[in-house]
Amino acid sequence: MKLSRTIQTLLKLTFCVGLIFYSPLSLVNYARGQYRVVHMEKPFNTPGSETGALRVGDTVMVFSSMPPSVNTNRHFNMGSSVMQIYQSRIAKSGKMARPRLDRWGLNSKRDHTGNLALDPLTHDLYFTRGDVETLNCEIFFAKKKKRRGWEKPVKLKGPVNLKGYTSTHPAVGRLADSTVILYFVSDRPGGFGGHDIWYTLVKGTTTKECVNLGPLVNSAADELTPFYDQRNGVLYFSSDRDGGLGGHDIYCAAGSRNTWQEAEPVCHCLNSEHNDLYFNITDYDSVTGRPLGGFLASNRPDSFFLTDSTCCNDIYRWGVDSTMLEQVAVMDTVESIDTIQQRIRRFMFPLFLYFHNDDPDPQSREVVTTTTYPECQRRYATLRNEYIARQQNADDSAMMELFFDTCVVGNYNRTEELLDYVESLLDAGHNITITIAGFASPVYKSDYNLVLSRRRIGAFINMIRAWRGGVFEDAMAEGRLFIEQKPHGAVSPTTGSQSTDPVYGLPAALARRIEILGCEIR
Repeated sequence: MKLSRTIQTLLKLTFCVGLIFYSPLSLVNYARGQYRVVHMEKPFNTPGSETGALRVGDTVMVFSSMPPSVNTNRHFNMGSSVMQIYQSRIAKSGKMARPRLDRWGLNSKRDHTGNLALDPLTHDLYFTRGDVETLNCEIFFAKKKKRRGWEKPVKLKGPVNLKGYTSTHPAVGRLADSTVILYFVSDRPGGFGGHDIWYTLVKGTTTKECVNLGPLVNSAADELTPFYDQRNGVLYFSSDRDGGLGGHDIYCAAGSRNTWQEAEPVCHCLNSEHNDLYFNITDYDSVTGRPLGGFLASNRPDSFFLTDSTCCNDIYRWGVDSTMLEQVAVMDTVESIDTIQQRIRRFMFPLFLYFHNDDPDPQSREVVTTTTYPECQRRYATLRNEYIARQQNADDSAMMELFFDTCVVGNYNRTEELLDYVESLLDAGHNITITIAGFASPVYKSDYNLVLSRRRIGAFINMIRAWRGGVFEDAMAEGRLFIEQKPHGAVSPTTGSQSTDPVYGLPAALARRIEILGCEIR
C-alpha cells in the first residue's frame, strides 16, 4: 500500500496522469470492412516481384524489386534475377515520381537486397542481404547521415546473424529507455517450426542475445515480415498457419519484447485467399493514434505476373474505405472552433517535457541553441537505468522508473501527437498560438537558470521548425503559427521523494522541464 500511495502522489504532482491507458489500437479493434486495398499500377509494379514498400518521412517511398527475367517457358526465374532497392520521390501533392534504383549505396550487385526497416527516431536503416543461390539472408545496418542519404552499410555483429541459418525481415522498435529492439525472422534452432519471429537488442552495430517471441505469436507454420507499431504497441506479421483465409494472412499481437497477447488475424477487408505480406502503417489519426493507411504486398489475382501468379508479389496500398473518407471530410468541413478546442484539451495541458541536468549545451551562457528537443529527450532516456540505480530506497527507485516511462517517454509521444494535430489544423486554414514555459532546477545562479530556461524553450522551437522536414516553416514565417515563450528560471517542486541529490533526485528531475501551457486557435 505504501508504494501505491507513493506512485499516486508522483502521478498527481508531475501531471503525468495525462497518459491514458487503453486497449492497443490494432486493426482488430475496428469494425470489419472499414479498410480497402488498392493495387499500385506500373511502373511501381512489374511482372517480377515487388515487396516491402516503406515511406521514409513524407518525401520518399522505397521498396524492393526483382525485375522479370524469363526462360523459354516464360516463367519467372528466381535464380537469374537480383532483388534491389528502388526509391521514388513523393511530391507535396502526394504524387510519386517514377521509381529508380537506390542512390544511397544500399544495393549489392551480387546479393539480393531488400526488406528495409526504418528506425522511427534516428531514421537509421536495417535491411537484408541474401545469397542468390542459397537464399540464406543476413541483416545489415546503415546509419543516417546528418543531411541526405545513409552511410556505407555494415553487417550487424553478434548473434543475430547465425551462420548456416537465415536472419531476415527486420522490424525496429524502441524500449522505454530508447534502446533499439530489433524484431526479425529466422529458422534458427529453438523455434516452434519453420520461420519464427525473434528479437534482439541493438547498440550501434552490435546485437545481444536473440529471444523467440513465444507461442502466442509463433506457430509450427511460418511467421514472416513483422512490423512493429510503436505508437500503439502492436506487432503485425504474416503467417500461413491453419485457420486463415489462405496463403499467408496478416496477424497482429499487442505487447512488446516477449510479453504478448495472443495473435489474431486482422480484418477480412485486408486479408485475402492469397499471400498477404509486408504489412506496415504509414498514417495515423493524430489524436487517437488510429491506423489510417499503409502498404502491403500480395499475389492477388490483379497483380502483374508472367504466367504464374504464385511466383510474384506486387505492392498494394491500404487505407480507410472511400465512403468513410467522405464522411470524415464532411465532418471536417463543419467542425467548429469549440469542437477543435475540445479535441485539443484531450492533450491535458500543461504538457511537461523533461531534460537532464544543464541540457542543452552544458555551461553555455548563450540564450539560443541549435539542439532540438528530440536530441535532448533521447539523451535523457538513455540515462534511465543510471537514475534508477542512484535512488536512496526502493520506493524512490520505483517512482523514478515510473517517471521515465510515463513522463520522459510518454509525454514525448503525446507531444508528437499534438504536433500532428497542429499540422492538420494549419492545413485546414487555422492560425495557432502555442505557449511554452521553461524551468530549471536551483543548482546554479538565477541569471544562469533563466538563460538555461530560454535554451530549453529554444530546443522545443527547433523541434517544431524541423518537424517532418520543415512543414511548419512557412506557417511560422507568415505568423499563422506563433510560439509564445515564458522562461521562468529555477523552480523547486515538492514530492513524496526524500532525495536531496541535486542532479539524480526526483525533485531535481521534475524541476528541469518545459511546459506546453496550451494551444490556442486564433
